[in-house]
Amino acid sequence: MQTATDLVIGGLGFPVRLTFRDAGRTLGVDVEEIDWVEAAGNYVQIYTPRRTHLVRHTVKAMQTKLDPDRFVRVRPSAIVNADRVVRIVHRPGGEYLITMQDGTQIASSRSFRADVERVLARRQARTG
Repeated sequence: MQTATDLVIGGLGFPVRLTFRDAGRTLGVDVEEIDWVEAAGNYVQIYTPRRTHLVRHTVKAMQTKLDPDRFVRVRPSAIVNADRVVRIVHRPGGEYLITMQDGTQIASSRSFRADVERVLARRQARTG
């Protein structure tokens, strides 16, 4: 288990690196390495290409630390890095199925539909 203890703030007021305490050691993760974040009770799992970090934090608290232009909350329990989304498929009822670069699929919820559509618009703008 890790506890968030420090943030290194970038130019826009959002962290570029998150620092955690784990068993007396300090570990860090660059925000740009984060693929997605998932709730796990009073903890979050931060998924990166190399490993998953379990941190004592809530999804809501993590959302305030991540740049909303890059990180989008797609359901109450998940935030995705928009740059790591490779596919978004519309599902009945206003939901979407989001596929990440590592193949992970995350179902969105209707309450976050507008946020998911913002990611979709961003992807379309990038691909022209």
